[in-house]
Amino acid sequence: MKRLYFLLLLNLLFFGCDSEQVISVKQTPTYILHQNISATVFWVGEEADETNGYIANDASAWDEAWKEHYGGYDDPYNRDGYFPAAFIPKQNPFYVALPFNDLNSDGIQKENLQELLPWYNPEFPKTRSLCKNQWVKITNLANNKTVYAQWEDVGPFESDDAQYVFGKSQPKNTINEHAGIDLSPATRDFLQAADIQKVSWEFVPREDVPNGVWKQIKTEYWYTPKQNATFQWQLTGDLNTSYTTTIYDIDLFSTSKETIEQLHNEGKKVICYFSAGTIESYREDADLFPKEAIGNPLEDWEDENWLDITNAQVQEIMKNRIALAQEKGCDGVEADNVDVYTQESGFNLTQEDQKNYNIFLASQAHLHNLAIGLKNCFFLAATLEPYFDFALSEQCFAYNACAYLEPFTQAYKPIFNVEYDQKYQDDEEEFRALCQKSAEENIYTLVLPRDLDGSFRKSCD
Repeated sequence: MKRLYFLLLLNLLFFGCDSEQVISVKQTPTYILHQNISATVFWVGEEADETNGYIANDASAWDEAWKEHYGGYDDPYNRDGYFPAAFIPKQNPFYVALPFNDLNSDGIQKENLQELLPWYNPEFPKTRSLCKNQWVKITNLANNKTVYAQWEDVGPFESDDAQYVFGKSQPKNTINEHAGIDLSPATRDFLQAADIQKVSWEFVPREDVPNGVWKQIKTEYWYTPKQNATFQWQLTGDLNTSYTTTIYDIDLFSTSKETIEQLHNEGKKVICYFSAGTIESYREDADLFPKEAIGNPLEDWEDENWLDITNAQVQEIMKNRIALAQEKGCDGVEADNVDVYTQESGFNLTQEDQKNYNIFLASQAHLHNLAIGLKNCFFLAATLEPYFDFALSEQCFAYNACAYLEPFTQAYKPIFNVEYDQKYQDDEEEFRALCQKSAEENIYTLVLPRDLDGSFRKSCD
């Protein structure tokens, strides 16, 4: 169930917990800067001819239905801004190709990738590319314009040039002035690049990619809600599936696979709720939590206690919950109570503990092809935004906390908010004013019952 401890949070506000204090220094791998590299242009749907080695781009090295998943032919000549004129792409129009494929001919990750990839993750499924969707920073050496794009294909002309892509060697390829990177039409246009253009490039961790048009549509293995998505949230009671919303947020444990399948058949995405910071005694896996990891009870919630989020067994249980969400067919997860460090939990938890735990949850969700929302963790929102796909808030307007979530708006990610005050039920003028504020701040707001039982719903659609 949902609850907030805003009195404590507001006390933190008044006693010096500002946005600068919550941002910690992070350790990142060293990424090589490749300088004076010839860049050429390619595009989704490009026909095979002598200029591209007779390789058509309906498929990519990692996606047999690339053109379909992208949304169509990425016409390099007929453009509407950075989009093809004919349609809005389903995937990021800022993409590149680099001459290395981390999958072998059987579609399995090659050996010794941990020695090459700074972002190597041994938990990553062995049938999925670790290179696909990686962010790349490219600078046009002629005008110093810089763009960020995602690695989505292999080329130009080579597929195993690890010494160049991850080392300090020059490209093996000798065609087109030893071209070492292919640019999409959007990437080309942002850089104002020629057909063959000298650039520098380097890999960039996703958390270091600045906001820009390249984040408007991102390519991920998992579902990512669009900023204009609509939302319904019901965790108890008989589920009302009649609302024509983009997303339903429902309980992971009490919702059947059949219900999730029904919602999918109706064209809806499903976010599945579980508590990541507390033990609820009535959950089916409650007996698995170690006694030493169970802390103080939550005020007014006798069947719920805070958890030691640094405990390895707690983290293993959360992995299993996320795996259950994938097994049931959920498109994403809502991990609740991810602000334990601000509570009287019975454990000496730090802000760093919470940040690391929340990043762990996000990583596990993404490894399972699931989106994940950041729930109510306002003071860490700026730090955690790069790892999460949307934000979910309870009463951010009532507690003047919406501004903390602005980094999600800046990154083209949706913010869903719920207000419980009865005045929005009783007074249409108050409700209209709430909706106006929501629109001004790019927040999708609902007015719902505190029990989230589906008994009523008012939406600022």
